[in-house]
Amino acid sequence: MPESLYIWALGSGSSGNSIVISNGSSSIMVDAGFSCREMKSRISRLAPEPAPLAATLITHDHTDHVRGCRVFCDELDIPAAVSLRTADFLRPKNLLPRKCFYFEPGSCFDITDYHIRTFPVPHDAMDPVGFVIESGGFSIGIATDLGEINCESLEHLRNCDALLLESNYDPELLRSCDRPLRIKRRIAGRQGHLENRAMCQALPKLLSEKTRFLMLVHLSSECNHPELAEKMARETLESMGRSDITLTLALQNVPTGPCKLEKIL
Repeated sequence: MPESLYIWALGSGSSGNSIVISNGSSSIMVDAGFSCREMKSRISRLAPEPAPLAATLITHDHTDHVRGCRVFCDELDIPAAVSLRTADFLRPKNLLPRKCFYFEPGSCFDITDYHIRTFPVPHDAMDPVGFVIESGGFSIGIATDLGEINCESLEHLRNCDALLLESNYDPELLRSCDRPLRIKRRIAGRQGHLENRAMCQALPKLLSEKTRFLMLVHLSSECNHPELAEKMARETLESMGRSDITLTLALQNVPTGPCKLEKIL
């Protein structure tokens, strides 16, 4: 059984999203939102070198999460795990690889020595999901795109060893940006994206005694500042007395990590 688990964000934001998790014997990827060439380049820069990839998990159909899925999975000859409705939407667009594994949101399945729990999230995509990935006694909660943390999301994401959670925008920066009003309303809606303040307000409900890592993902380059999101999250952790939690921000242009989960003897 693995005694450590590594987590990297190859990149996170509106230009592409991809996460790699490795337990030393195999790895899985969550989303493939960069070109195949770019993902292979970023993986080659990770240290320690992750074990061979066994599959790619797809959260939803938006381009910044599936752009390189077909070519990347076909080149590595690995399957993409995708919900049935998302697959039906992506297949006519030629974005799915030869090998696919289909699931229903809310179901669980195993890939090598990973156990994956899926749950629906509120986002304006065909069939968006979050994941809780378990291996070697560790659990990683992932929710990259969601308009709010509802009861179902809360139930699945709390009490994980590591939490990767969206902190997309600041309301004032969103209001003052040049985006069309309909886009602003979409982002701020209950099927849109999670803002910094809502992310912070959820932390006391999500983080348990076992939580050791918090990674903020999918920060907007136009409607957020990394320093602002980090400051708000760090102040929240301090108010909770959680100096034991390592806070990391996933960046868009370079890989972030690793976060290393390891057993305490």
